[in-house]
Amino acid sequence: MGRVLGGNNVHKHLKLTIHICAVTAGFVFVGWAVLALLLPLFGLHVWQQEWQSQGTTSLRFTRAQLDFTNKPDLDNALPFMASALLDIDGDGLDEVFLGGGKGQNDGLFRYESGTFHNIISEILPPKANKDTSLGAASIDINKDGRPDLFVARQSGIWLYESGASGYTARFLGPMPEDNTTALSIALGDVNGDGWVDFYASGYIRNDLVEGTTIFNAPYGGYSALYINNGDNTWRDATKAAGLYRQHNTFTAVFVDLNNDLDSDLIIAQDTGHVEMYAGDGQGHFTSIKNPSVFSYPMGVAAADYDNDGLIDLYFSNVGHTMPAPLVRGDLRKDQVFNPDYILFHNEGDLRFTDQARTRNAARYGFGWGVVFADMDLDGREDLLAAQNYARFPSFLATTYPGKVLLQGPDNKFHPVEKRIHAKNNHYGIAPLVGDFNGDGWPDLIWANLDGPARAYISKGGKAHWLKIRLPNDAASINAIVQVQLDDEHTLTKQIIPGQGLGSDQSRTLIFGLGTTHTIKVVSVRFQDGRVKTVQSPAADQTIHIGETP
Repeated sequence: MGRVLGGNNVHKHLKLTIHICAVTAGFVFVGWAVLALLLPLFGLHVWQQEWQSQGTTSLRFTRAQLDFTNKPDLDNALPFMASALLDIDGDGLDEVFLGGGKGQNDGLFRYESGTFHNIISEILPPKANKDTSLGAASIDINKDGRPDLFVARQSGIWLYESGASGYTARFLGPMPEDNTTALSIALGDVNGDGWVDFYASGYIRNDLVEGTTIFNAPYGGYSALYINNGDNTWRDATKAAGLYRQHNTFTAVFVDLNNDLDSDLIIAQDTGHVEMYAGDGQGHFTSIKNPSVFSYPMGVAAADYDNDGLIDLYFSNVGHTMPAPLVRGDLRKDQVFNPDYILFHNEGDLRFTDQARTRNAARYGFGWGVVFADMDLDGREDLLAAQNYARFPSFLATTYPGKVLLQGPDNKFHPVEKRIHAKNNHYGIAPLVGDFNGDGWPDLIWANLDGPARAYISKGGKAHWLKIRLPNDAASINAIVQVQLDDEHTLTKQIIPGQGLGSDQSRTLIFGLGTTHTIKVVSVRFQDGRVKTVQSPAADQTIHIGETP
């Protein structure tokens, strides 16, 4: 017979059973609690996905060594960095300027045999104050044939000017309003006098930032238009030009929107709208209506993406990284908000329509600098966008690979950054596009905040191309350059400094010709009315118009 359990044993077993049940219940509760926390996070990451497959292309890139890691002070400085392409030595190939963070030197890199070498100590004087370099733009201001360099820093705007004994640094001063930091610099000649003017996009100082989702309250920094006095000193002409207003601004570009041979101004507001102003050629501007609603336009790209002879515009945005209720800020329910990227098609007569959705250029993750470039040289402009925000908690935000969007025969843009081996999962601020090895094919650098820069060299292909260089001075800004292939096909570009975000692209225009290798005529219309033409140039070469090779 089995042993009968006594009363004490029954009590012990009952207590053990209750304890086990309690522990199990505790684990179950914790499990459900963890699941309750993880499910929304999982749902957020699902929402953040771009849900697009990679397009088809034979284009491929190979990684090049570029030893520069930006080191920002994310607590005490605005989260941006300067970058620019400039041909510092006049050999026809661009060098790369990358801005350093607080206490960090800037970098200037020359490409040789698969590696970008830092030559800044040989060319530019040391960075004064060691403050953060936020934006850059390059042009020849003194017509000595060498590029000069503007740099926006926390302390103000600096100019590195070339001379007989090399480059010297000149402090142009802080922004006019004490609450403002200059973020980026747009170069132009707004009154047609042949001297370089510039628009400095202003953002509220980091120590005065109250929030990043303020739309309606009067808040933000002040941007400024500087007019050249004719001796490479500048005066503040913001109010006289009709451009004075308070609003945080990321970047701007001067572009000729209606081919009337004067510069118009495009401004990317933070927490606001796209601003567009028509220039009269005398330094005065009037507002242009456009279809933008409340959004976060950040980077600006400008090019003729449909080859109709008119410049179109592309703007990055917050995308779908965060649900709209989190980024609407103080907007009222009746105020329309758009998180998508924005693609303005130029309809002529200063009228624009947003074609981002129909062209598959709308729903992407959080973006910064954007650039147009014909990466596969098929005669259609493609798009590039830097992505990811360094101040987002990493567990909350999906890390995006940066966007390389090739425009296909269907006139839609398709992501290929993974396919072509040129992705960038770092905190990208701007893409830089130029031909660093002289083979005619556009190469790519991602200027990254709080991480290593990434450089990719195109492996090329069978398409034909034509590179065009104009004098890199004020007279060439917004010059209209057209390559007529035959009676039905003409490609149009302009010299547009400052595209991206806090960045400046190559002054060498690269026209993709596709399978065509015959060109009827190249024409250039300058803002001063001059017209220069080159008849039937051969493909696959660089031609110099108005400058000595």
